[in-house]
Amino acid sequence: MDIGLAALMCALAVAVVTDIRQARVPNLLVVLGTVAAVLYHGISVYGGGVLHVLSGSIGLISLLEGMMVGFVCLLPLYALRAMGAGDVKLMMMVGAFLGPLQTLGVVMLTFVAGGVLAIVMALWQRSFRQVALNLRFMLTTYAVRAAGGGALEVAPLQQTAARMPYAVAIAAGTLLQLALVRSGGWALS
Repeated sequence: MDIGLAALMCALAVAVVTDIRQARVPNLLVVLGTVAAVLYHGISVYGGGVLHVLSGSIGLISLLEGMMVGFVCLLPLYALRAMGAGDVKLMMMVGAFLGPLQTLGVVMLTFVAGGVLAIVMALWQRSFRQVALNLRFMLTTYAVRAAGGGALEVAPLQQTAARMPYAVAIAAGTLLQLALVRSGGWALS
């Protein structure tokens, strides 16, 4: 296993464990992971990135572009209070390892994994009814405000379902991206 891939997987494993246990992704972990990505891409021979069989540096510009893709794609969910800032920063760290195109693939797969995780958690915690009511309330509120020409703002819900450890979905999306890139059957590689 390539050292860059090992560093990414270790950082994601720690993020998953701390998010499940403490309901947060530590800033220090994100900073150390990002520094590891910068060092890896700064000293490695040029290659296809950490997920490719022929791994190697993607360059520092692609590293920054990957961070921006992770930030831009997850920031709206943070603004809607659908995820925490630690999750956005974790995706930026993943983007630092992967570059823009593969980060976009991870984001798409993370959204799928997050949806599956949300349904499983709602069923497990018997809160699926509350999730459905919250979704209906949010969509109805947005539709009424949009029809009236009002600003679309997010109001806190009166009753929420349980918090979801989104680092699990980010790790799952990254692992799915790894499998798809290595199999050669994925356009975002």
